[in-house]
Order: sequence, then structure tokens, then C-alpha cells
Amino acid sequence: MKRLVLLTVCLFIVSAVFAQGSAETAGDGEIVLELARFFGDPDDSLMDSTDLSKANSEAAAVQILTNIFNEEYAGSIRVEKLGGSEWGSYYDQLNTTFASGNPPDVAVMHQTNMPAYASRGLLVSLEKLLSDQGVDMDDWTAPARVAVSYDGTVYGSPFDLHANLLHVNVDIFKEAGLVDAEGIPILPTSIEEFYAQAEIVKQKTGKLYWVEDATQFPISYRLFHTLMEQQGVSIVDTDTNTVHVNTDEGRKALTFMNDRFSRGYSDPNLDYTGAEQVFMSGGAAIELNGTWVVDMYNRELDFEYRAMNFPALMGDQKVWASSHMWVVPVQKEKDAHYEAAATFAAFMNRHVYEWAVGTGHIAPNISALEKLSTDEVPQRANYARTASIAATFPPVLNYAMIETIIKEEIETCWLLDVPVQQALEKAQRRIEDVLR
Repeated sequence: MKRLVLLTVCLFIVSAVFAQGSAETAGDGEIVLELARFFGDPDDSLMDSTDLSKANSEAAAVQILTNIFNEEYAGSIRVEKLGGSEWGSYYDQLNTTFASGNPPDVAVMHQTNMPAYASRGLLVSLEKLLSDQGVDMDDWTAPARVAVSYDGTVYGSPFDLHANLLHVNVDIFKEAGLVDAEGIPILPTSIEEFYAQAEIVKQKTGKLYWVEDATQFPISYRLFHTLMEQQGVSIVDTDTNTVHVNTDEGRKALTFMNDRFSRGYSDPNLDYTGAEQVFMSGGAAIELNGTWVVDMYNRELDFEYRAMNFPALMGDQKVWASSHMWVVPVQKEKDAHYEAAATFAAFMNRHVYEWAVGTGHIAPNISALEKLSTDEVPQRANYARTASIAATFPPVLNYAMIETIIKEEIETCWLLDVPVQQALEKAQRRIEDVLR
């Protein structure tokens, strides 16, 4: 009985902190929107700032943009951020608000998480609401449009695409003689070229050719996804509800991933921080990481650095990507403030350029991508093509479980010497169980 009471109290507290019901209307007629988001918080000096020149991180950029919105719409709409600033616990807290019947008015969400909510009727369709706000959906890139859609309906307003890139130490490539006439690194375009370059780097510089987080976060899953998509195969076919992990394409992808370690061209024991430190200290020619580190590397590295599109190693040039979007949860009763929530989502869509400049993420709007290129924002032109080669995961309801299974099973190859075929068979069975 005591445990039941304690659980009830805990749920009440989390719900009260994270979301306090649908939008409120202040006494002067101002609508107060409750916003749920992650990204963290900037330092105290930026909590009230509207200076976009200081937006040099996710936390700073999203806070400053929210402050600008509140200033522009003062007296009519005000956004108040709720709990959930840490992405690791964000969805647990968000789920609690839905369970209590008091979801936030606006929430940030990943493309891979959105279908689980849309499929249960928990999100508002945004096509008409965004159109009424003047949002030009034809300006969205094709991957962005796919990311915010489920079952033919738009449930989100795209904020970015974030994807894997190759972060390159140009100095090492120059020392190894792997640059063109302009000094730009020449990336491999096949597995054979990959191994040839890796051996050259090893012989001429003594450095690792490639590093990545191989043990902690799902970077290995993202690479596997990338290599499968390059071969024209999706890990899960949502039309037939079939899994394509234990296939010829899966064996080719995982064998290559494992061989990089066994041949000594990469370190299988690195976690996220370890891989980052090896690369930043000049110990590796390439690091596989995301768009979110571009600006930090550009500011802090003491060697010549270049962010580059992931090359076509196994066929088509494709790369893992996901998307941040703004969604509007369904409230208990028809909410008269949905329009206000759409106003905020549309505002953020108009400012994807500033978000991309401040974070390194890829703008989901064609016009913003063109402006980023002509404005010569550092590094952006070097990986602009990622906007069109981005390959998101198909809309499934249990994505998090599938991602975890693949990460767990394929990493046993280099951490526990499990044979590739055995790892693929086990991953296939586990994912099929999830889909059933």
C-alpha cells in the first residue's frame, strides 16, 4: 500500500513539473503554451537573451529562439519551457504526461519516435494548421517531408535533419598523400579503396585511419543502417513487415565493420568520449560522428579540419539520419489553442536557418540550405549534400527496441569475438519477435 501511494505521489510530481495541462490563458488574454523539449539549457547569461550571434549550441540556440518568439508575440502568446531538458529521460517524462491526461501544448520529438505517438492518435495533424500560418511545405526537402509524415499525414514541423558525417584530419590526409590538387581529402568510394587508404595512413603516419564510438551509444547501429541503405535494403520493410538483417547485404555490411577492427585500422574499445579524444588529439584521420560536433571541432581543433559527406562505400551514397520536429499533442477536449501552438511551430520553421547556423544540423528547408551555402557559413558547404542523401529509418512503432537489438548484437562481433553470421541470426530473431 505504501509503495502504491509513493508511486502515485511520484507520478503526480513528475506530471506537475513536466506538464501542467493544456495551454492556459493569462488574465490579459495572453495564451501560455507549455513547451516540452530536450537540448539542455544554456548558461544563465543566455536564459533571457535574444542575441542570435550567441547561439553557438543546441541549448543556446533553442533558448534564444524561444525568447525571440516571446518578444515578437508579447501580449498574445507566451511559451514556457517545462521539464525534460535531458534527452536521456525525456521520453519517459513525456509519456508520464500523456498517461496523466495532461500533455504539453508543444513538444520536440525525433522522427523515429513520432510514429508511436501518431499511431495512437496522440498528435494533431498539422497540415492545415501550418498552411494557415503560411508555412510552405513545398520548401521542405524530401527527407524532411518523409520524416514528419506518418500514414500519409503530416504530424510535425521539421526543425532539422541530423546525420552522420566524416570528420577529417586534413593534415593526416596530406601527410599520407591522399588529397587532390586543391588539398581536399580524397575519400574512399569502395571497400577496397577504404582498406588501401587505411594501410597507407598506417604505414606513412602510424595513426589510426578511423575511429568511432564502438561500445556506448548506437553509432555502430547507425553505420550498419547506412551500409544497408547504400545496398538498397532497408533493415525493416514496413510494407511486408519483414526483417532484412540476416541477409547477404547484412553479412557484407557487418563483415566490413568487424574487419576494420581486426585489421588494426580502428579501435574496437572506444566509447563516445574516447573516440572524440583520439580524433581531437590528432590520433586518427577520420572520426564517424554527427552534425552536432561540427562547430565545436571547427573552433577548437589545432589541425586543419574538414567535415565531409559520408561516401558511397557499398553502392548508392546514403547515410543514416534522423530529424528533430515540433509536434502538437492532442488535449482532453478540442483545444482552442492549437492555433497558438501551430504559430510557435511555424515560427521555428521560419528560423531553421538560424538553428542550422547555431548547431551544425542540416536545415530541412530548401531555401535555408541555399542561404547557408551563399552565406559561406563555416563547413556547411562541405557537407551540404547530406541533406539529399539522408536515409531515415522507416516508420515503425518500436524503433528504440530495434535500434538497441542491432547495436547489442553486432557489437558482440568485435567485443566478444562472436561470428558475424551468429550475430546476424540472433538480431534477426529478436527483431522479428518485436515486430510480432
